[in-house]
Amino acid sequence: MRSLAALWYRLDRRRRRITLANLEFAYGGTLSPGARERLARRVFCHFVRFAWEVCELLLAPLPVISRKVIIVGEKHVQTALAQGRGMVAIAAHAGNWEYTVMAFGLKHYPVAVVGREMDHPWAARLARYLRQRGGNSMVAKQKGMKEILGHLRQNQAVGIVIDQNTTTEGGLLVDFFGRPARTTPVAALLARRGVPVLPTLSRRLADGRHLMVILPALPLMKTSDAQADIRRHLELQNRVIEAWVRSCPEQWLWLHRRWKNQFPEIYS
Repeated sequence: MRSLAALWYRLDRRRRRITLANLEFAYGGTLSPGARERLARRVFCHFVRFAWEVCELLLAPLPVISRKVIIVGEKHVQTALAQGRGMVAIAAHAGNWEYTVMAFGLKHYPVAVVGREMDHPWAARLARYLRQRGGNSMVAKQKGMKEILGHLRQNQAVGIVIDQNTTTEGGLLVDFFGRPARTTPVAALLARRGVPVLPTLSRRLADGRHLMVILPALPLMKTSDAQADIRRHLELQNRVIEAWVRSCPEQWLWLHRRWKNQFPEIYS
């Protein structure tokens, strides 16, 4: 896989440049050019393994998938659902998030996974099959709020990945690695309505298994200023995600143009 990752890194100039630009922008002078290069290569290697693991998710027996995932903190899900308002699991593009959410659905509770509907019909069918194979369901991101609220009313878990750039109209500017980044406020909006929001983060372990860590619900200080409440909660969400990424940066999606709305020049 290392040889394949090295070949991909060499040939895919666009994603290589995005990855290196992101690393330089996020870490500044704390990483030398050589260190950034080595880390970028490890990122490419991680996503080659990710692609192979997606094939496992599509074809491997479900008990095999379930055995390869360690879940820590499921008691926090029980506590959240005991309130009867459902819960939102905020996640990041770290580790193999597809692997861990499928295993969670197999081991514990079904999750309504919010995701962008793919443009091509075959890709959309494949993505839905991947999410539904372990008992989960998929909510199309493009028009999902009504479905999200429906799942919450049924006291179910809804999974939302929050670490990608969003539109100017659809996101708020919140610091990520010390830089303002457009971030979806959906989970913060729901938190202000009393829905528990739990960070649910993934990592691949050295032995090839996967770890899912579920943290307690993030606190919300509710005041008369709704916008300030939402922003504070969103800042807390990003701080948790950033800390997770910093602890294992080679397993995060640096190939994505996270800061393209505010700083398009870093990708030119």
